[in-house]
Amino acid sequence: TEYFDFSEKTTDQPIFNYIVLKHISRRLNLVRRPEGKGPGSWAGSPHFQREGDRLIDPKVGKPVQYLHWAGFRIEPGCPYWDIWEHYRYLGEAKPTYYPQKIETKKSLGQRFINKVKNIARQIKKS
Repeated sequence: TEYFDFSEKTTDQPIFNYIVLKHISRRLNLVRRPEGKGPGSWAGSPHFQREGDRLIDPKVGKPVQYLHWAGFRIEPGCPYWDIWEHYRYLGEAKPTYYPQKIETKKSLGQRFINKVKNIARQIKKS
């Protein structure tokens, strides 16, 4: 655990990506298919059309096969929540209660400190 630094709110996704790229020689990119462009997948894409419990990408005329939730917390009110909830609890009882998210506004001082930290990270990267 000391090797991987998760202190900056990073996830384990880059580790999984690396393992797949290094150790699985036969893999398929769902977007770059031999038969042409696949449907989009980002949950923030507002152009998907609903057909019951499915989403269709009208740009390519194909059903969305999966949703990538990058940048979203999956909770009531997020994009396509009802579809996520349908498939998450398919074949089992849905919860009757979801905890409400409590919004806490950061103080002006904390927002300033966070801004300075972000600028410092950007400078360090370049």
